[in-house]
Amino acid sequence: MRVGRPQGHAWHCLDSAVIAWYNAVPRTSFNTLRCREGEHPMADTSKDAVAFYWDPVCPWCWITSRWMEDVATQKAIDVDWRFFSLRKINEGRDLPERFRISHLMGLRALRVAAAVREQHGREAVRQLYAVMGTRKHHDQADIGTREELASILKTCGLPAALAAAADDASWDNVIEADMANAVAKAGKDVGVPLIVLDGGEGAGFFGPVFSPAPTGKAAVDLWDAMVTAGRTEGFYEFKRTRTTGPLFGARPAV
Repeated sequence: MRVGRPQGHAWHCLDSAVIAWYNAVPRTSFNTLRCREGEHPMADTSKDAVAFYWDPVCPWCWITSRWMEDVATQKAIDVDWRFFSLRKINEGRDLPERFRISHLMGLRALRVAAAVREQHGREAVRQLYAVMGTRKHHDQADIGTREELASILKTCGLPAALAAAADDASWDNVIEADMANAVAKAGKDVGVPLIVLDGGEGAGFFGPVFSPAPTGKAAVDLWDAMVTAGRTEGFYEFKRTRTTGPLFGARPAV
């Protein structure tokens, strides 16, 4: 779970590791992202827009992302799906081998997502994450292989050749720039899912985490409560121990 308090799935890292990574990121990278000409991922600052930071291998982030999609549809919220690598945030930690393998899978997938955003825009990233998450968490596919990534891209109507980005570490600069923005808004003791209000310019917070996710009116009610809490000065944390593992619900029709 959260940084410094690993529970079950050690998805995140200790405060010292986050601080070391954060301090190493050049401040100029905060807003320097490769993107399509005329489109910047941070352009929309309206109150009806949010930035949602994701890593495709995190099951809790996947559950929250499907809730976010439900809420966005009901409330006409524009969601900017930005990148947050568990591989990067956990650099220097002595994690079990299964986590290192999973986090590398996520980084390779995010490199492809970064290439997709540059060439095809933010909406293509939304669809890409939907297919990646479905393949990973419902089909138990290895979304880090070039073959699986090419299949995912084809499903999204995108060029399969973009799967080559998985082996191109230059895309890590784009991912790290997104992460730096997330940490700047939500603090250093965070992981995914992570949401920043007001088009990525407002209050940021880790979570929410739930299993299963609420739907319909209950989903909107929770969103409204989270926005109120997130914008309340002095509010920092609302937490209890999980009593169940990730419950994904029905497989999305992608």
